[in-house]
Amino acid sequence: MSKEIIFKQCNEEDVASISEIGAKTFEETFASVNSKEDMEKYLQKDFNAEQILSEVQNPESIFMLAQVKENDSLLPVGYMKVNFGSAQTEKDYDNSMEIQRIYVAKSCKGLGIGSHFMDCALRLAEEKGLAYVWLGVWEHNYKAIKFYQDRGFVRFGEHVFVLGEDRQTDFLMKKTLD
Repeated sequence: MSKEIIFKQCNEEDVASISEIGAKTFEETFASVNSKEDMEKYLQKDFNAEQILSEVQNPESIFMLAQVKENDSLLPVGYMKVNFGSAQTEKDYDNSMEIQRIYVAKSCKGLGIGSHFMDCALRLAEEKGLAYVWLGVWEHNYKAIKFYQDRGFVRFGEHVFVLGEDRQTDFLMKKTLD
């Protein structure tokens, strides 16, 4: 039986869902390779409702949510966040869009949710007439790196990502748009 997946652009009413699926998917993806203390510190700082609300209210950021219909409710199973202008986590990339996050719950991997989010992001960047799309991906997240490479992203640098107290290296990857 296939799952019915519903995608939507988020607003303030979706803060709790973003916070829930954000923390869940980040923990599913990275808890086994990071200390419990670093994970807890990062999740409390970056996925609390107040932080997510401020990000949702930023006019230069867009969140998309993937939900599955279960009984009479919609359950969040993935999300994407993109940034423009001053909302980007790196400040020197004019005429570009950052894909800051694409995360999908383990139970829904392989259903095309990540691909749908990527297609939405690239379409949005093209509609805005931007030169390229870029992102940061942890150097040891080999599946994500391959996912981005398969979609035409190439490595162009790196930056430090702080998870709790741990300084990690993210590869910076970009895709030039026609």
